Amino acid sequence: MTIGILLAAGNSTRFNGRHSKQLTKLGDQKVLEYSLKVFDSHSEINEIVVVTQSDLIRIVTDLVNDSFPKVTKVIKGGESRSQSSLNALENINASGNTKILFHDAARPFVDTEMITNCINALDSYDAVTTAIPSSDTLLEISTNEVLSIPKRENYMHAQTPQGFRFEVIKKAYEFLKTNNNFAPTDDCGIVQKFLPDTSIGVVRGSESNIKLTYPNDLYLAEIILKQKSN
Repeated sequence: MTIGILLAAGNSTRFNGRHSKQLTKLGDQKVLEYSLKVFDSHSEINEIVVVTQSDLIRIVTDLVNDSFPKVTKVIKGGESRSQSSLNALENINASGNTKILFHDAARPFVDTEMITNCINALDSYDAVTTAIPSSDTLLEISTNEVLSIPKRENYMHAQTPQGFRFEVIKKAYEFLKTNNNFAPTDDCGIVQKFLPDTSIGVVRGSESNIKLTYPNDLYLAEIILKQKSN
C-alpha cells in the first residue's frame, strides 16, 4: 500500500501572493495537474491525498473530480509545511508499513522513475529523499563573512518526493508536536531531528524537477515544458 500526499497549501508569498502557484497555468494545464497526473497514473500508487488552502478546497476538488480517480481526499493545509503534512497524516487510513510519499505540488516535473525509486528504496530504508548533486560552490557564512568552503561532493540538493514508512513519519511528527522551537523545512528533517538512528536513503532526482518559488521560476518551467514536449 502506497499513499501519495501532494502538498499544495503554500501561501505563494514569494511567487505572487495574489495567486496560488499550484493553480497557476503552465502550458495548457495548472501546475498542480502535472504532478497529479504522474501520481495518479503510477501503478504502485494506491491513493492520493491533496492538501491545499481552505479557500481553495472547492476549486481543487472540482479539478480532481472525474480526472484523477486515485484522489480520495482534498483537505485543509496548515500555517506551515509541516502542519500541512501532519494534517494529511492524521486524515489517512494507514498501517505501520504503509509507504507514504510526500511531494511538493509546486514541483510539476516529477516523473514516474523518481516515484518508483522512492517506493523501492522504502524496502531497504524507513525514510528516503530525492536529491541531486550540488553543482555550485557552497559557503558557510556568519555575518556576511565566509567561515568555510565545504567540499561540494559531500552535499546534495534535496527535492521531493520524500518517502517514509507510516509508523516512522507519524512517530517523528508526534515528537514535533511537543517541540515548538524546531522549524523544519522538509519531512526528512523531522525524522533526522527526532529519530536520529533512522537511516535516510537517497535516490537520484532531476535538474528539471524544479520548485516554483519565485515568479521567474515559471519562465524556466515553460522552457523545461517545451523541451519535454519536443
